Amino acid sequence: MAKITVQQKFKQSPEQVFEAFSKHSIYNDAFWPVQVERIKDAADPHNPDGLGSVRQMGFGPVKPIKEQITTLEPNQLIEYKLIGNPLIKHHVGRLKFTSVDGGTLLTYEIELTGKLPLMSLPILAGLKVAIGVGLAKIARQL
Repeated sequence: MAKITVQQKFKQSPEQVFEAFSKHSIYNDAFWPVQVERIKDAADPHNPDGLGSVRQMGFGPVKPIKEQITTLEPNQLIEYKLIGNPLIKHHVGRLKFTSVDGGTLLTYEIELTGKLPLMSLPILAGLKVAIGVGLAKIARQL
């Protein structure tokens, strides 16, 4: 299993940064032009983007990537897994929110195992760049 880690410092508190990243819609800004939409609500009607919710990502009507929220610890951790992708055996993402110097350190980790040999490293390399750029963009916008 291959893994990447990307970190970004935010001026805002962990509560504020967690609140922003717990909404699927923020990923439209972070990963533009990729489009993200919730396709399954969480069981909690007060938090439709919460535990168990599913988002899909892609371009226009073609959104082949689906992620399900598997862990949600307020102001600390969001974890998701990729579901229903025939090319990926294992993909888990973790967003950890840590209070530092009056702000927040967001640590974004992804573990990935492709079904084909040597597939994981180029995918993770692209994700690392996209996530780094996206998190820096959101840090400037919050």
